[in-house]
Amino acid sequence: MQQTTQLGKNLEQAQIWEHWEELTGKHLAKHCRPHSIKDGQLRIIVESPVWMHKLSYLKWDLLLRINRMAGKELVSDTFFVLASDEDALSALEGR
Repeated sequence: MQQTTQLGKNLEQAQIWEHWEELTGKHLAKHCRPHSIKDGQLRIIVESPVWMHKLSYLKWDLLLRINRMAGKELVSDTFFVLASDEDALSALEGR
């Protein structure tokens, strides 16, 4: 069983930010971005309720793409946050 340090885990997760446009496609990437990962849940900032709705349909495909890129289950769920609520999310996460 291979052990992963916190730094190794953070570097693996950083791939999501680095490859975001590739994972979501150029058009979708213009309307959302990854914010953070906590307990296997990727939090994504979305610009409007319309795009949040669209992303909800693509959720499982996006998770599959992320985990396929990582070669393992890096993210097990997503949580969408409207850009207007980003400050509240950051405050909740203590950032």
